[in-house]
Amino acid sequence: MYVYLVRHAQSENNALTAPGLHNPSRRADPGLTRKGEAQVRALERRFAEFVASSSGTTGVEIWTSCMRRCLLTTEGIARGAGTRARCAPALHEHGGCFEGARGARGVVGRRGMTKDEIEDAFEGIDAPEEIEDGWWDPARGCESVRDAQTRGAEVARWLWDKARAMREGAATKADVVLVSHGMFIDILLKTLFDVPRTTGKQGALFCSQNACVHKLHFDVAEDGESVGMQFFNDVTHVPMDVRSGGSVDGLSEAYTKEGSA
Repeated sequence: MYVYLVRHAQSENNALTAPGLHNPSRRADPGLTRKGEAQVRALERRFAEFVASSSGTTGVEIWTSCMRRCLLTTEGIARGAGTRARCAPALHEHGGCFEGARGARGVVGRRGMTKDEIEDAFEGIDAPEEIEDGWWDPARGCESVRDAQTRGAEVARWLWDKARAMREGAATKADVVLVSHGMFIDILLKTLFDVPRTTGKQGALFCSQNACVHKLHFDVAEDGESVGMQFFNDVTHVPMDVRSGGSVDGLSEAYTKEGSA
């Protein structure tokens, strides 16, 4: 099974001079910038070419975070691939859907988009019944790094289960596209490649530019299982003048100041 991890296009929060939790201009569920919209068009072209080159030899499954910046990105990918996409709430960014600044008032959780809101706004994306009232529980406020790491392990198990089912013929063979977020992609890759997962300052980081693509090969064989990185942070489809994101400092701050992603 081949898995393509895609980071969302540039969001309005990404473009803030200070994108951290302390910035009062930060939005709980931002949309995309003009640059981000150009990046989506680049992804649409890339996945149209990808499907054309595959000659229909395998299907494509597209799964996306329920956060608006990912949904907007996924729209373009699904158009290019000529297929529908599905929401996977577990692919959301570390922290969840929240706003506010640290201090006396703390952070405030928001419910996130509901199933009906997503399907009304994004006609090519299906959402599960479980998010009928919104995909995030406002009572949780801001998810901790530890909880995000636990969620990363659950997504990793889900991917391996899919790979095994495809190998055994219990599921239709397909390439899998996951549209997610910079910090969660870092957490997922660390889980898959057994890199130490800690809180606070990180000794290693997998940095993703906006609209980048990582390609993984999940190999399920009689002599054992392995996952291989076939390419990392590929942005060759994105014109130079609209590339953005991927800084070490930004991702590091997301860990050291929990909730700043």
